[in-house]
Amino acid sequence: KVAGKEIAQLYLSAPSKTMDKPVQELKGFAKTRLLQPGESQVLSFDIDARALASFDSATSSWVAEKGAYTVRVGGSSRGLRLQAGFKLPKTMVVETVSRALVKE
Repeated sequence: KVAGKEIAQLYLSAPSKTMDKPVQELKGFAKTRLLQPGESQVLSFDIDARALASFDSATSSWVAEKGAYTVRVGGSSRGLRLQAGFKLPKTMVVETVSRALVKE
């Protein structure tokens, strides 16, 4: 009934086959412009391979595990109104890092 702005938060749930992962992670957020009553706005989010990855200490690399991913969007983690999913067909090593500071 009144004009206002909305924050949209994007959460990602990733498969956790070989690595421990949280149930969902915040991967992006955006604020709408001032919207009048009944008005809407389309917001876009980009999710790259790095956003899918988790650190695997056994291989010193950032890895995106194969499997089903779920994307949820809403005004808060408790008010997620939109949901979509996709499958990553194979595990991807996004980046391998140096083990220079590892104590052995």
